[in-house]
Amino acid sequence: MALLVAAAMDINPRLFVEIHPYDGPHSPHPHPINEGHFDPEYVYKVLGMYNPSETSECYFVLSNTQRQIWFIPQRHLLAYRLIDSEEFFLPKKEIEPRRHEGTKILSTADKRG
Repeated sequence: MALLVAAAMDINPRLFVEIHPYDGPHSPHPHPINEGHFDPEYVYKVLGMYNPSETSECYFVLSNTQRQIWFIPQRHLLAYRLIDSEEFFLPKKEIEPRRHEGTKILSTADKRG
C-alpha cells in the first residue's frame, strides 16, 4: 500500500511582495495589473501559496486594494521585505526605504548578455 504525503511550504506571515509584471514570452495569467487590478505603488501581504500539480507555476494568494482575493503567478512578483503588519496591502511611500533600494532588476536579456 502506497502512502501519499502532501508536502507543504511554510510562508513567513510577515512576507510582503511587490508587483513586477513579467511581460516576456509566455507571460503567465492572470496579469496582476491588467486583470487583477493590483496597484504597483503598494506592497501586498502573502496570504497563501498554491502549486497545482499540472504546472510548474506557483501562485501566491494576495488581496488587491479592492479586497478581492487573487492567485498571482510568482513570475509577476518580487519579495519586498518582512513587515510586522496585519494589513493586506501597504502603500510603498509610507514604508521606510529598503536597504537595497535602487538595485537594478535584471531582465532576461540582461542575464544572457
